[in-house]
Amino acid sequence: MDPLLARLVASGLKYPDLAKQLVQEVRNDPGKFTIFLAAMLHPATPANLARPAAGVTEKVARRYPYLLLPHEKDLVAALPRMQTSVMRWHLALLLSYLPLKNDDHLAEVIQYVQDWLQTDPNKFMKVHCLQALANISRNHDWLQQETILLIKTEMAKGGAAANAKGRKLLKQLHA
Repeated sequence: MDPLLARLVASGLKYPDLAKQLVQEVRNDPGKFTIFLAAMLHPATPANLARPAAGVTEKVARRYPYLLLPHEKDLVAALPRMQTSVMRWHLALLLSYLPLKNDDHLAEVIQYVQDWLQTDPNKFMKVHCLQALANISRNHDWLQQETILLIKTEMAKGGAAANAKGRKLLKQLHA
């Protein structure tokens, strides 16, 4: 196991502190980034390693989205394999950082994210799906009105997380 990954399961630090350290260490290094992404995507990675690897991957990609460009195909291919809410929301966010210029990839990503928004009972999953759709709609104007409607629909259902995130997203989308 790579020493960076080993730190995720062996460290005595709390996850937020460890993740912050690892994000600082990885920065925009494609080799180090790929270690975490591969651990997240590989089906044989144990959950206690895949989840924190996904968290580090997403935090790095948020700052350096271009690191995802060579991995778009692998990320899209992973959509049907993600079974837990945590892994789904990390994948949705990662894909939303990509320009998604391939129409087939774009359609598949939107379909999965909207499906997860409607079917996954996890409230945080819903919030991350809304964020992912808002991110994607910044590059694809035709999706913006539908995303605004979805945000308002989730806000109308209630819930502190959906309402707080919804207000921020509507402001970002100028709605």
